[in-house]
Amino acid sequence: MLFYIFISCKSRIEQCYPRIINMMKELKNDNYIIVTGGHDEYKYFHDKHLLEIQCNDYYEGLPEKVIKTYKYIYENILFNSFTHFCKLDDDMVIKQLINTSLLSDYCGKVNNNWSGNRKWHINRCSKDSSFNNTEYSGPYVPWCLGGCGYIISRNSLKIVSTDTNYHNEIYEDLYVGKILYGRQINPTNILGLSKYIYSKDHS
Repeated sequence: MLFYIFISCKSRIEQCYPRIINMMKELKNDNYIIVTGGHDEYKYFHDKHLLEIQCNDYYEGLPEKVIKTYKYIYENILFNSFTHFCKLDDDMVIKQLINTSLLSDYCGKVNNNWSGNRKWHINRCSKDSSFNNTEYSGPYVPWCLGGCGYIISRNSLKIVSTDTNYHNEIYEDLYVGKILYGRQINPTNILGLSKYIYSKDHS
């Protein structure tokens, strides 16, 4: 069974929350949460599908926010029945639900080029962030593009949720890919992914 995770932030939640709630109602699916950071403590509002995380809520905080979300989900028995977890940005549209028979331990739209735009984050971070004027200098591995949405299994969720190097990473999706690649878990493509989940900014 698949659980959907929408990653948002305080500055966007009022804009995206009604759209996501209505979209999931139309799909008749109750298996999702919307996550924001920048809070003093963790709070999960089950009826509202909201999870508040204690973390940096700016662009540079995405690796921390996502890993802490995965850790919360893995350690919370309310989510034990789910076998796979789909990470989505808050602008994404779910066109139809994904059949879990299509899924592997780590799948989505794969970049196999071992390279990427090392300046993508510049001027997207907070002004005080050390990342804001510094190119990414780390390695690349094959990874699932976060802007297109990606899915990890419970096994992969467990692995990723134990990593604590998020303060040294800027690209959340590549970071997840590096963790899993280090455990010999390679990404696989979901053919026709845009039939299921879609972002106008990344398609």
